[in-house]
Amino acid sequence: MKTKIALLLVVALLAALGWTFVKRPLAVPDGEAPSLPPVATVAGVTFSVIRSADIASRAGFTVRGASLLEPTTTAVAAFVVEHPRGRFLIDAGTAQDIEAHLAETPLLSRVLSETTVRQPTVDALAQRGLAPGDITGIILTHSHWDHTSGLADLRGVPVWMTPEELAFARTDDMGVVFRQIEAAGPIELRELSFPDGAYGPFEASWDVFDDGSVVVVPMPGHTPGSVGVFLTDGSGKRALLIGDTAWAREGVEWPAEKPWLARRIADHDAAQVRAQLVMLHRLQRANPELVIVPVHDPRVLDGVAAL
Repeated sequence: MKTKIALLLVVALLAALGWTFVKRPLAVPDGEAPSLPPVATVAGVTFSVIRSADIASRAGFTVRGASLLEPTTTAVAAFVVEHPRGRFLIDAGTAQDIEAHLAETPLLSRVLSETTVRQPTVDALAQRGLAPGDITGIILTHSHWDHTSGLADLRGVPVWMTPEELAFARTDDMGVVFRQIEAAGPIELRELSFPDGAYGPFEASWDVFDDGSVVVVPMPGHTPGSVGVFLTDGSGKRALLIGDTAWAREGVEWPAEKPWLARRIADHDAAQVRAQLVMLHRLQRANPELVIVPVHDPRVLDGVAAL
C-alpha cells in the first residue's frame, strides 16, 4: 500500500510539473493600448550586436507553451550604441575567462544547457578597432552573469546600474559572478536613475543624450532593478531591449511567462514579470513598427542588424 501511495504521489508531482509547461497565455485586458512619444531621429545613431556566446537548451524552458522536444539556442550578447556624443554598450556579453563565470552558475542550469563561446566582448570590440577606453559607458539591463561577465575585461569603463540592482547583485545568489568581478578589481560604478518624465507606459525615464535617441526605463521583475532601453537609430527605426523580461519573442507575442522551473531559477518577482509581459504585448500591438528585443532570442537579434 505504501508503495502504491508513493507511486501515486510521484505521478501526481510529475503531472503537476508537466502542467507548468503547457501553453497558457496571460490575460490581456481590453482598453486603449499604450502609445509612445514621437520618434526622435538623430543623424549618426547606429545600433549593432556582439553575439559572444550561444546556450543550447530546449524551447520549452524559454517560454511556457513551447515544446520541450524542440532544441533551441539562446544568445549571450552585448549591444553597441554609436552616437555622435558617445559610444555605449548595453550589457557586457562574455569575458575571455568565461569558464570561471560558468562554474558559478546554478547547477541545474548547467545540466539543462550547454554554452559555446563565440567571441568574448573585448575581442569583438578589438576587431572593430575599439579598446575599452573607446567606450563611454556600459548600461546593464540587469546583473546576472550572462549580462555582466564581459565587465571583467572592461575595467575603467563606467557602468550604470540602478541602486536596487546593485544591492541585488551584491547580495543575491544570482549576483555571484558580478561579485567575483568586483572583488578582482574596482568597477567604475555610476548610479542609474530616472530624472526624466514618463515615456509611453513607463512612469519615468532617463534620456541618455537628451535627444530621445537612447532612453532607459525601469522594468523590474526579472530582477529588482532591471531596466529596458529604447533605441532610435538615425533612420527613425525604434527598438526596445527588454533584458530577460522574456527569453523568447513568444513571451511578448502570446504573451506567456517562463515555465515554473525557469521562473524559480531566474525570476525575482514572477507577478511583476507577468505585468510587464502584458504591458509589452499591448505596447507592441499599439506600435507595430516597434521592434521589441528579448536580448537572448537569436531570431530577433538576427533582425537587429537591419536597424
